Amino acid sequence: MVVLVVNSHGFKLGRRRGRLIISYADGSKKEVPISKISVIVISARGSLSTDVIRELSQNNIPIIFAGNFSPYAVLHPYFMHATVVTRREQMRALSDYRGFQLAKSFCFAATINKVQVLRYFAKSRERIDSGLSMMLRDAAARIEDLARKIRNLEGSLVQLRLSMMGLEGEGARIYYDMLRYLVPPELGFKGRERRPPRDPVNSVLSYGYTILNSIVLLSIAKTGLEPFAGFLHVDRSGKPSLILDLSEEFRQPIVDVLAISLFSKKRLKLEHFSYGDNGMCLLNDAGKEIFYEAFNKRLLSRAYPGDKNYTFENAIMRQARNIARFLIGKIPSYDPFIWRWS
Repeated sequence: MVVLVVNSHGFKLGRRRGRLIISYADGSKKEVPISKISVIVISARGSLSTDVIRELSQNNIPIIFAGNFSPYAVLHPYFMHATVVTRREQMRALSDYRGFQLAKSFCFAATINKVQVLRYFAKSRERIDSGLSMMLRDAAARIEDLARKIRNLEGSLVQLRLSMMGLEGEGARIYYDMLRYLVPPELGFKGRERRPPRDPVNSVLSYGYTILNSIVLLSIAKTGLEPFAGFLHVDRSGKPSLILDLSEEFRQPIVDVLAISLFSKKRLKLEHFSYGDNGMCLLNDAGKEIFYEAFNKRLLSRAYPGDKNYTFENAIMRQARNIARFLIGKIPSYDPFIWRWS
């Protein structure tokens, strides 16, 4: 199954004999079998007919609209779920032990998965650069200590949210400082810059996180959860806090590993990027094609070694379901997704 991303302004979506037809402003077209699509992400201005929406709905294919590095709407086939019960418990959990446990789980996963990624690349670099491998392992150990502190926190969500975010933020600083040694120096990556991204690495990370957020949004919608009522991230108008919470578990093993691999193997190069007047660095069409193909493969790859049927796509859906199940009392605790690569 494929995550189909439409990102060229002036597009038009049509259909013919079980195929989705994407017509672009330059006159070119692309056809994709509807049976092969799992979700469509639209991040550009264009048009689609009600006939297309109907056929996609009949094939249980949602459409996610994204912009400015964040999804802002989802159009999915109508289905019934325990939305009222689930959402009532989600709101109640903000002020009891469940909210704290969820927030701590998201924060711990975000931190310990950074450890896993650094150790993964430390092992792959061991033979060619033992010094770099040792640096990565040392950084991983420091971040692991911060993750241990997060796991040992006890109290209420209101009291400890800032403490958790502070520990995770320190881990992120160490982590991104190490990533710069894993990509070619000519890319100009010196650390994480979010808005706007000013170098190719930050551009790919931001775009990859946007697509990931879209996949997480779909899973949250299917389980009847409220995407704007998170636990780790602070509520703010227009901020999909729960999407950001759950995405924390998957950013490193899906997007970061993919980005580093694409750059280190020279599949993405400077020629795949362009710069706007405000210094924003963006993938061009050729670069997007490379990224989307690789992202789909990563999403459908094994989340755990030895289990070919358990993909990252499956893992995201399972975690969303487990949030809902924990909130309504069907399971006693929530276990975050921790990436294992060996």
